[in-house]
Amino acid sequence: MSYASDCYGEEGARLEQAFRLTFLEGESAGKVLIKGDSGIGKTYLVHKLALDYNVPIISAILGQLAADYHGHIVKGLKRLLWRANNEKKSILLIEDIDLFFPRQNYDFLLKNLLQTMIEECDSNHIMMLVATTRRPDDLAFEIRNLFLDEIHLQIPTPDERFKIMQHICHTNFKSHSKLQEKTIRELSSKAHAFVAADLVQWFRLAEEDALNNKETEVDLKNFDHVFDRIRVTGLQDSVMAEKPEPVYWEDIGGLTTAKQALEESVIWLYKHADAYKRLGIRPSKGMLLYGPPGTGKTLLAKAVATESAANFLPISIPDLIKGEVGESEKAVAKVFQTAVRCSPCVIFLDELEAIFASRDSSGDVGRKLISQFLIEIDHIDKMDQKVIILAATNHPESIDDSILRPGRLDRLVYVGAPTLLEKVQILKVLAQSTKVEANVDFDLIASKTEGYTGADLRAAVRKAGLLTLKQNLDEITQSNLEQALNYVTPSALSTTLLDRESNEDDVMEQ
Repeated sequence: MSYASDCYGEEGARLEQAFRLTFLEGESAGKVLIKGDSGIGKTYLVHKLALDYNVPIISAILGQLAADYHGHIVKGLKRLLWRANNEKKSILLIEDIDLFFPRQNYDFLLKNLLQTMIEECDSNHIMMLVATTRRPDDLAFEIRNLFLDEIHLQIPTPDERFKIMQHICHTNFKSHSKLQEKTIRELSSKAHAFVAADLVQWFRLAEEDALNNKETEVDLKNFDHVFDRIRVTGLQDSVMAEKPEPVYWEDIGGLTTAKQALEESVIWLYKHADAYKRLGIRPSKGMLLYGPPGTGKTLLAKAVATESAANFLPISIPDLIKGEVGESEKAVAKVFQTAVRCSPCVIFLDELEAIFASRDSSGDVGRKLISQFLIEIDHIDKMDQKVIILAATNHPESIDDSILRPGRLDRLVYVGAPTLLEKVQILKVLAQSTKVEANVDFDLIASKTEGYTGADLRAAVRKAGLLTLKQNLDEITQSNLEQALNYVTPSALSTTLLDRESNEDDVMEQ
């Protein structure tokens, strides 16, 4: 295996194949457009392959050409093309080609010059045209059509990230060469969504930390010291998995039944994957959390990601609803593509009924979104990836039936208003992060909170804190908490009363 295929998978292998066909097998000169986010490693990959195939690179960078030729870009590019054609074999690398040829108002002389020089290459000279771009949609159509292949380099998968770190360790930073494979693997597991540039920066900062501490070798603690100093490039994408703020089961008061269901259906998948394979059991792909607002559905989803050490991919409606035809379906596909590359990953869809309501009530865009969602969720079966879908809704009856059938979001978990005991537990959890007097009677407070959800109790504690500030006290008192209840309206009271009336009707019938 090679660096390209090891570190960039199938896309890297395709680029290497283009090099091999062009420079070893005498095929027609390649014309490749490489797409990818900043820092992903587009330019470095081209230089690495050029070194492997012993082919010189002539690079065209807009800012550099403008500086060297006093704004005469055509003259500068003509000079570079002349240099490329004077080599028996060469690569013309145009970086950020969308800056040279924007979709509107680009210089036609540049286009004609590029096209002419490419067509005039004869059998005595092989020139491969490679261009990079971060924004392919901003590139002029006429220029984009010149390329025979488009290769999209994406955020590396965990295994690809490990290979990149091994390469960096043994080539760029000799002082790190003593790091064991196990250590590099452990570092890789922490580097969620890091691209090549982020990983290089991490190694450089770790080396600086070791030098500042007068240490002769770089080890795990140096990487840990500088971890928070890295601004992760991959997380700047609008649809990107993340490591949520840690939320553990003990941080959530009550909801015992919901926790147990999530533990069995989701966390066991990650912690006992070998047992599932041994028994030949295919776990559930997703779960639907339903219940009144403010009962802790989103908090449970974050706890699942934390407890399972999985990445968390929250999806909102603006992430999926696009103005252009076909873009909404692409957005749905990108969500699953991102989750697979960041696996293990939990996809969280809040207010599911707003996006995937019944097809009868949805418009044309809604029906297409549902169809694409079903295609993607069914496709998960074909890949050995740890991707789980968690969805939340206040109105499960509004969701299209096809999404809730077995094999999709086939387990429904009710997250209702907390019981009296659960309210006491919630209040005690909230008290751990605030200053509350030791003699506060949480049982008494809980008994006065009929119809309150977890969110209501949090709001009440917050209001009690404000009242404490006004009184210039150091700790929240019993009276502050009781007074705060007068300001917070119980959001689940109507639901609680309806449930009670329903139970009374059942008793009467019996």
